[in-house]
Amino acid sequence: MTLSLNSSSAVSLLGFFGSIPKKVERETSIDSQVSVDESADLMNRVRSGDETALTNLIDRWKTPLFRFFHRSLRSHADSEELTQQVFIKLHGSAHRYKPTAKFSTYLFTIARNLLLDEIKRRERRPIDIVDPAELNMATPGRDPRDEIDEALKICLDRLPETHRTALLLRVQRDLSYKEIAEVMEASESVVKTWIHRARQQARKVLGDLRATS
Repeated sequence: MTLSLNSSSAVSLLGFFGSIPKKVERETSIDSQVSVDESADLMNRVRSGDETALTNLIDRWKTPLFRFFHRSLRSHADSEELTQQVFIKLHGSAHRYKPTAKFSTYLFTIARNLLLDEIKRRERRPIDIVDPAELNMATPGRDPRDEIDEALKICLDRLPETHRTALLLRVQRDLSYKEIAEVMEASESVVKTWIHRARQQARKVLGDLRATS
C-alpha cells in the first residue's frame, strides 16, 4: 500500500511544528536521542504504508532539520516551512527509498537541495570577509557564551553556502567526510577543504572577538 499525503493529511501530520521554540536554544553537536538505525527502519515502514512511522520520523528529525535550516537562513518561518517540505518530499519518495547509505545522508540531501533553492530564491550573495566592526558585542554584563554564539552566527552568515553546509553537517550532524561528499555531490578532498576554510574563518572571528573584548 502506498500512502497518499494530500494537503489535509500534510497539515494533520505536520501541524505540531509549532512546538519548535521561537528562540533556537544552544545545542550539542549531536542529537543523541536520534537513532539513525531506527530511522532507517521507520523509513522502510513508511515505504510499506505505515503512517505512524512517518509521524515518528517527523518527531525525531524535525528539530535537527530546523536547526540546519535556521543556521543558514536565520528565519524561523522559512526554516519551519522548509522542514515541513523535507518530510513531504521524504514521503513522496518513500517508494524509491533504498537503505544503501545512512538515513541522515539521505535526509540531508533532500534538505540541502531545498536550502539551495531557497538561497537562489533570495538571490543571496555570501561575503567571505568578516568586518570586525560588525561584531561590536562586548556589552557589560553579557554572558560571554552569548557573544561567542553571536560571533559564530555572523561567521556562518558570511561563509559561502558550500563551506557553511559542509561545516554544519560535520559539526551538528557528525556526518563523515564521505557522507558529506555524498550529500553535496563533491569529492571528499573538496569537502575537507571547505570545512578547513570554514574553521579558519571561525577561528579568525573568535580571535577578533577576543581582541576587542
